[in-house]
Amino acid sequence: MADPTNGRALPAPAGLIAGALVIVGVLLWMFVNKGLLVVAGLGAFGPGILRELGWLNDQDEFQRQAARRAGYHAWLVGGLAAVLILSVLQWGKQGAEVSIEWIGLILALMWLTWLFSALLTYWGARRTTTVVLLIFGSFWLVFGVATIISEAAQGRTASSLLTNLLGVLAGITIVGPFFLGAWAVHRWPRITGSVLVAVASLFTWQFGPWGKDDWSTQLLTLTLLALPLLACGVALLRDGRSEES
Repeated sequence: MADPTNGRALPAPAGLIAGALVIVGVLLWMFVNKGLLVVAGLGAFGPGILRELGWLNDQDEFQRQAARRAGYHAWLVGGLAAVLILSVLQWGKQGAEVSIEWIGLILALMWLTWLFSALLTYWGARRTTTVVLLIFGSFWLVFGVATIISEAAQGRTASSLLTNLLGVLAGITIVGPFFLGAWAVHRWPRITGSVLVAVASLFTWQFGPWGKDDWSTQLLTLTLLALPLLACGVALLRDGRSEES
């Protein structure tokens, strides 16, 4: 099955603004103040609220159906995750302290589920994967530059700045494959999908909570790093099998 052809090449202006708010909000959360995550929240949930209130009418019927179907998927995943987390924390009356990362984990699962369900329905596997890989690569580039700027603003020594600069340059070996994958998606979708699943598995092994005490932080990190790649990889593999049948 080929990618849907009804989707726009680019999101509507509201979608672009929302995406920019999410990225800016995450960067503010990482480098300025944790409370500024609200900026990302406005980008993630604001357009949907405005649409339901009738103040924003930028979607056709197909988009609305995809978004609402994605919302049901997000409800199922978020609800199941919340029940599992509460059950584990209460198991054996251990009374484990609930950290804020658990809330972040549930929100991340719900939002990513909604996002990928909507995008894969509307754009299809290949276009969605291309955009995701470009965003991943761009984010890591921005993260590296922001780290250097943050170090300079704190008055770090030249040797410390040089170390960070070398680290960013070394990080290009990580960033590069994302852009290469975005190029390869339309040429070798099944191979790209297999690579993405393998990378997601590697991230799971590397960043998973295995043998560590702080499960909430590790699972949140793992969700943000591995879940988008896994979703795209599985979608590409399914798309390739559908074309062959």
